[in-house]
Amino acid sequence: RSGFSLVAVLVFMLIVSAIVVPFAVMAKTWLMIANNEVEQERLSLLAEGLGNVVASALTGGSGAEKFPLDSTPTACQSGAFSFAVRVQDHGGLIDLNAADDRLLALGFAALGFEQQTSDDLAKAAIRFRDSAKLFAGLPQPRGAVGPAEDKQAPFESVSELQEFSALSSIQLQTLDGVFTVNSKRGTISADRAPGRLRAALASGSDATVVQASAEPSAYTVDVVVRRDGSGITGEAGFIIEKSPAGAAFSRVARSPAIEAGVLPPVAGTADCEALFGTEAARILRGWSS
Repeated sequence: RSGFSLVAVLVFMLIVSAIVVPFAVMAKTWLMIANNEVEQERLSLLAEGLGNVVASALTGGSGAEKFPLDSTPTACQSGAFSFAVRVQDHGGLIDLNAADDRLLALGFAALGFEQQTSDDLAKAAIRFRDSAKLFAGLPQPRGAVGPAEDKQAPFESVSELQEFSALSSIQLQTLDGVFTVNSKRGTISADRAPGRLRAALASGSDATVVQASAEPSAYTVDVVVRRDGSGITGEAGFIIEKSPAGAAFSRVARSPAIEAGVLPPVAGTADCEALFGTEAARILRGWSS
């Protein structure tokens, strides 16, 4: 009888274990997922705050001394956290509404199109935004590279280029690395152009479409925060415009690169105090302690 009772107890314990252990493992997994989500949210909030610090520095006039304005990432480290910042001055991009056909063609050439296709795309873009002017004269033939219909109004977003048949397969962050609707200028600052566009400028361009740095009106700011060794990342990115009065700024759109998950590399030896200022660096040290 004692032996049977022992076997019965062991079987009972095995049954209970088979029921309880999966729940215990699942609870532990849920706890780990919840902790990771909380950590990611904390890092994203930190990235958001640092993005505001960077935006304030840019619109206040000191940002150009701290950050490259041509999408070159800058990074620093504080304790167990790494930080990366990427800034693009929209004066180094081609404005879809203000640029002439030569500058637009240069932008499409920077995307890898041949000269004839680039010229056709430039004409299609002008037709798309200024269709009413074109139709004031004789009807213009519609090119095969353009959109199905013309908007007959200025571009509101670079994403509208994806309505063009030749551009529909190009990712938005790639288009945003060449074009903008926020600079409001028909020229481009070559010293602030990103690498892809600078290479196109260096390959041979009309000097009348390039100018030195002018007073910037808009920036794209991307910030990435990562806890070293965890693989958990927080990011924030947005396009800002400088307020007409004072050093204030306003956000006009989300950063296409951040939305697409194209994050700047988090590696570097820059001084966090030099990048974000003394007060922000003090907060970061407290955060990482």
